[in-house]
Amino acid sequence: MEQARFVTLFSSSKGNAAYIKYGRDEILIDCGVSARMLERALNLQGSSLTSISALFITHEHGDHIRGLESICARIGFPVYAPKNCCAYLEPSVAGAQTRLHPLEPLEPVELFDLVICPIKTPHDSLDSCGFRINAGGEKLGYFTDIGCLSESVLRGVSGCRRVVFESNHDIGMLKNGNYPPFLKKRILGDRGHLSNDLCSRLLPHLVSHGTESISLAHLSEQNNRPLLALSAAEYSLSAAGVAAFGADGGLVAAALGREAPEKCEAKVKLQVSPVCGAAEL
Repeated sequence: MEQARFVTLFSSSKGNAAYIKYGRDEILIDCGVSARMLERALNLQGSSLTSISALFITHEHGDHIRGLESICARIGFPVYAPKNCCAYLEPSVAGAQTRLHPLEPLEPVELFDLVICPIKTPHDSLDSCGFRINAGGEKLGYFTDIGCLSESVLRGVSGCRRVVFESNHDIGMLKNGNYPPFLKKRILGDRGHLSNDLCSRLLPHLVSHGTESISLAHLSEQNNRPLLALSAAEYSLSAAGVAAFGADGGLVAAALGREAPEKCEAKVKLQVSPVCGAAEL
């Protein structure tokens, strides 16, 4: 049976985009970098902007829509975005009256072979969602820019075999860093971004509900480090009896200088989505 390709192309506060290919469909989630950068990244995946079936937007912040206007001026694919973001996005979408489609939570969009279901997420934007994607029976999850582990997020991500999930910041680095107080408060709030600690608490639950591959995403370059995010995630999984393996097949615990759990009841692929560069789940 054909398996969907699920690749993060860019992942940080500087820009976010992911690529999914299954059957006759190729979609992008977010376009937070320039059209030129996206085209180059897609070319490395054997694709291009002209091959994309549809673009799905999580919310209207710049690191998720930076390339929208220039892309839509060149390419005519439909654009789907949370309902309350659409008026804001309309000036950036050429032919918006026919091309821009509002998304309602839990109302799926059916393409040729993919079914994309928007899941409402708690974030300080006009509207925000993650996506649960059905690709021939396999479920994929894409959830970033999450202030807290809301009931809708927990339900949406549970049962997804491959998951991209936010692990934005280390709380200590953020609190002791140079951000102004109002920005620290915003990030730490229930409509801000998810910490390594909160993300790691969720991971054993995901594995127990069928998740086999996890990519930690949207890491802050100022308030996080890949090793900190991986360490928090691996520690939580290990405590639950789950062995985490990296993209190269090596045991993450060993790479972090830890011993593997004595009894591994399950295992999972665990990686960090790079700022710029493809990571395939």
